[in-house]
Amino acid sequence: MKHLAYGSWTVLVSDDVADAVLHYSAVLGQVRSSDVVDVPTIDDNGCAATAGFVLGTGIPVMAMQASDDVLEETFPVFIDELTARIASILAGGSRLRGASGTV
Repeated sequence: MKHLAYGSWTVLVSDDVADAVLHYSAVLGQVRSSDVVDVPTIDDNGCAATAGFVLGTGIPVMAMQASDDVLEETFPVFIDELTARIASILAGGSRLRGASGTV
């Protein structure tokens, strides 16, 4: 588990989600673009939640290791969507959003 820091807020996310968000943010910064991503998180009560992030140039995002959680869930659909967005950008495409508008 990792704390994903955005401005003065942090949210708790799985390791795979934190890594994907950081990588996508870095790619968006390289091409001077931005996007909105709905990130799967865990709320203060341990329940699944979602947090909207604007990612792009000049918007700092950081991940910090949290306590290990044996119940940590993975989010393959979220990871696949961000991977597709990254591939599209690197291939020169302009598609940043999924079919539903956000992830």
